[in-house]
Amino acid sequence: MFDTNCENIWNGTRMSRAEWIDAMSSVGHQYHFDSPDPGPSIHCGVHTGKITIVNLDIAWQSASPIMRGSHLDNLFLQVVKSGTRCIEQRGQTYKLRPGDVAVVDPLTRYKASVHERTTISIIRIPRSALSDRGLRYRFPVVWCPDPTSPDVRAVRDFVLCLASQADKATGLLLARLGEQCLDLMDVLVNESGRPLMARSPSLIVTRAKQMILRRVCDPNLSPGCIAAALNMSTSSLTRALRANGLSVMRYVWSLRLECAARRLGVGASHGAIKAIAYQCGFPSHSHFSRAFKARYDMTPREYATCNQMARDTEDQDAQASVPSSDRHPSHIDRG
Repeated sequence: MFDTNCENIWNGTRMSRAEWIDAMSSVGHQYHFDSPDPGPSIHCGVHTGKITIVNLDIAWQSASPIMRGSHLDNLFLQVVKSGTRCIEQRGQTYKLRPGDVAVVDPLTRYKASVHERTTISIIRIPRSALSDRGLRYRFPVVWCPDPTSPDVRAVRDFVLCLASQADKATGLLLARLGEQCLDLMDVLVNESGRPLMARSPSLIVTRAKQMILRRVCDPNLSPGCIAAALNMSTSSLTRALRANGLSVMRYVWSLRLECAARRLGVGASHGAIKAIAYQCGFPSHSHFSRAFKARYDMTPREYATCNQMARDTEDQDAQASVPSSDRHPSHIDRG
């Protein structure tokens, strides 16, 4: 009789207990209700960028990973907000209380359960996102970072802030926050003093390009900032990019010029051109103008004017292609 009670909510949709179990199965979890009357269960999830953010409010339930499917390519970063969550894996039991953080790997079978009402925020992270950053992406047992570490607590609070915005912020902002969350994962998954996994020069270049693209308009971006974000020395970063024919700051300036050109392409006044220069990370209007002319063989003003003239010509051609009878009706039907 309980399966007919639509007391559970999955992303705003009410469903029965059987439907809830099916929904959990679709994302790789074998669920079981441990009480005939556990009360309502609430799932709020959103996929953004590379990650999926899930907020759960559940009681008297247990779950194990389904040991097949693409979900095994993910890790689960879990933060308990209230209640208690127990995870049994390889003969050990981990009891997570409010504020505790754990990384759970579904490649090793486990059983997670809650009795009292418990709220949890979960970030589903592709292993590849950690591998690309030179971080650990395989955990034979539940990994719990040091709860006494101020850095761990700071990242935990960031994760909770991100999860709280899952159904509020725009998808674009959530994706940016998700990337920042991934960039902070080294704080949670690497043991103190343990070196990062070895990274090939091509991987370093890929990660550097991704990081530069996210912060290209930051006027304070420098090789030192980029290297620090990638957990490596400036000399190692410079050497890896040079091996691929790249200079760190030349690449940054190139992207900034492309960004400015796109904005100028839709037209801009003199004041707007100055604003675009600063918005794209240039320290001064004169520096921007010199660099832009060297790249495009015309000044920013000339570039904006040429694009405006091209748009005007296209509009005139489009207007000319419309039959005169459609542009100037010979009569009006007053019916």
